Amino acid sequence: MKLTPDALLLGPLALSWPNLALLVGILAFTWLAARQGVESKAWWVLLVTLLAARVGYTVAHLSTWPSLEAALLGTLDIRSGGWSWWVGLPVGALAAALLLRQESPRLLLPGGVALALALLPLGVQLSLTRPTQATATPEYASRMVQYLEPAQSRLAEVRFDELPKPMLLNFWATWCPPCRAEMPLLVEYQQKGYPIVLLNTGEDVGAIQSFLAQTGLSARVFLDSAGLQRAFQVSGLPTTLLIGPDGKVLARHLGPVNRAQLEQLLRQLQ
Repeated sequence: MKLTPDALLLGPLALSWPNLALLVGILAFTWLAARQGVESKAWWVLLVTLLAARVGYTVAHLSTWPSLEAALLGTLDIRSGGWSWWVGLPVGALAAALLLRQESPRLLLPGGVALALALLPLGVQLSLTRPTQATATPEYASRMVQYLEPAQSRLAEVRFDELPKPMLLNFWATWCPPCRAEMPLLVEYQQKGYPIVLLNTGEDVGAIQSFLAQTGLSARVFLDSAGLQRAFQVSGLPTTLLIGPDGKVLARHLGPVNRAQLEQLLRQLQ
């Protein structure tokens, strides 16, 4: 077991802290509800809560989606996360009152304990990602990274600290299905002029060129020749980091980003 800024590592399994918080909360709620003798209806309350939180998130970011159909598909795709608990929890409480009526107070203890336990992994993540007071320039800042321009076959080089900042730094690989799923979105915004650095981890130029040719994507792609994956403590792919003007990590996201999450990160660049 290993703790990283993005996830709890259990051998090859990486559980992101938000996903771990959700899992802990669900397990605690259902176990305690069973102890209270209301397990069957508690599952319905949980389902309504999760659905409302997901729909609430989608509606709040509806303007970021290109169409209503895309927003609906994004709601169903929970891999990237995105929950509005300010919507989900009140709707869940209402569902409990309607389903259990006079017995609804029996879910107060499961709900309270589940919420408290779910906050623990988020607290661990906060402690691991809290900015340090050190002002020394990171050693990797002066390293050279190679990159491939669209429609070019020869690699160029640039110092990492010469890349435009602030920026979004995305770690990915062609063998990673979630990476492949989010790549068209990232390339779209890179082509719009946003400072998105696509950093391939551990693959050669041939594999990258083959992927770009198969998908029809045209993008500037960097190779992690400077050991940045280890330097930034990246525990899984894809991982997207928001790098501030001073080179410090301002935000981290393990897993694929959806359009709403990408828009939210890009707004922090301004």
